[in-house]
This record gives sequence, structure tokens and C-alpha cells, in this order.
Amino acid sequence: MFWGVGSVASRLDVAASTLRTWERRYDVGPTHRTAGGHRRYSEADIERVTLMQRLIGRGAPPMEAARVAHGLDADGLASALATDDFVDVGADLSHEDIADALLQAARAYDSARIRNLVAGVLRRDGVIEAWTGMIVPALVRIGDDWSRGEMGIEAEHLTSECLVAEIRAHTRSFATIDLGGASIVLASAEDDMHSLPLLALECALAEAGLACHLLGARIPAEALANMAATLRPTVIFIWASLPRTDDDRLWQVVESVGPPTTMVLGGPGWPHHDGHQTLKASASLQSTIEQIRALVG
Repeated sequence: MFWGVGSVASRLDVAASTLRTWERRYDVGPTHRTAGGHRRYSEADIERVTLMQRLIGRGAPPMEAARVAHGLDADGLASALATDDFVDVGADLSHEDIADALLQAARAYDSARIRNLVAGVLRRDGVIEAWTGMIVPALVRIGDDWSRGEMGIEAEHLTSECLVAEIRAHTRSFATIDLGGASIVLASAEDDMHSLPLLALECALAEAGLACHLLGARIPAEALANMAATLRPTVIFIWASLPRTDDDRLWQVVESVGPPTTMVLGGPGWPHHDGHQTLKASASLQSTIEQIRALVG
């Protein structure tokens, strides 16, 4: 049997105008012609459109979805539609292309697409490459768009919440080892609201098989001092986005902590700390993981 665009639109619950756009822009559409010259969808055509619809729903840009759909024969289409694990979103896309798609989704408040894009790049590349190559550059671009008035703060918050959800989900997919005495603590400086770098670090530790204590944002200096004295962890990592002065109470706590604990400091807010044997600076997520793994053995 062969089907008209209206019947296919009703069958797939997609607008007929969308089907015509996919046909015109990406050549994904009907291939059969009637005796009167009218184009009709075959079952194979419908399967190809269905796969494109599914890939776009998972966050793939339409051009990438069309490329995948065109690259499969009838058996490949049937196999792809039989499983949800056929292809990761953006499998052949660069980080820049994925960031472009993420910004488009943020402007459209399309949380499902944001989450699918982030989940796909985390699965494909791991959190360190995804964070460095796509997530941080995308967040910088979102911040720039917001400062120019080209994006609302609500789009930035929506994107951040989607990132939190997918990074946490990726973290939970790994089995981790609690090293007991060789413990790891992650926290943000007091008055510092940023917690995404901590979540990325927790996720990278999980990928390395290591468990940690995640305290989150705005940990008071006194609370951190109490935990350091009681737990005596091997590593305490503290993120600071805002400047911390030499007379800052948190900086005094950081300087006072000694063996067996090593303080690893991340973020642009820390003052110069040469000469402190139990302090280490962190320049990137990769270097932080390397330092922590070396410290816990």
C-alpha cells in the first residue's frame, strides 16, 4: 500500500507541514509516484521518516537525523526501529555542533532535547571530554547571550537543571569504590553558588571507580574545618568562583589543614599559595582527577 502525506501525518502524529519540510530540505519523504504523478509514501519511506522523527526526539539535529536515516537499507531501518539503543544522539557531530544544537534547544525551552544532547555526549565521550569540549563552552556562550540580552535567565536556569540531571544520571551508572580511610570530599566555597564543577568532578571520579562525599555549594568555613578534623580525609577539593582574600576565614581554614589531608583548589577565586606543602592548584577537570587518583593511590 502507499500513503498520502495526510495519512502519514496522522499515523505518526506529526504535522503534515513538518513532513513536507523534511522532504524539501532533507529529501526524506515519499518515493513512489502514482499514475497521475502524485507522490506517495511506501512502508519503507514511512520507516525512514519514523526513524528521523525518533532521532530528532532524542535530540539529534534534523540534518544529522536525515543523514542516519538515508544511510540505512530496509533491513537496517527495521533493526534501528526495533531498539532504542541504535545510535547515540550526535554520534558523528563535533562538540561545537552539539553546543550549537544545545543553544537552539535552550532558546526554544526544549528540555527534552537538551537532556538528550547532554546524555549522548556523556555516553560517547565521557564526562572529562564532554565537560571540557562541549559543556563549558556552551555555558560560556549561554552566559554571553544572556549578558547581551539575547537569552533570558530562565533559559540559562533550564539548561543548568538539565545538565545537573544528566550528569547525576551518568554518575549513577557507574559502580564506585568507597576507599574508607582514603576519603575524598568535594565542596564549593561559602557564598559560592556554583556546584556544576563539583558534579562534573564527582562524575569523573565515578568513571574512575572512586566514591566521594559531595557537600555541594556554599559550605561554611567552620563546617569544612569540623569535617576535616573529624574525618581526616585524604583529599578535600574546594571550588571557588568568587575571589577569596588572604584574610578570608575559608582561606585560613584551607591553610591550617595538614596531613593526612591534601587540599586541592579549583576555580579562579583562590589567592597565590606557593610554599604550602598540603595545597595543590587545579587547572582543569583532567588535572584534578589525575591529582586525586595519585593522592588516594
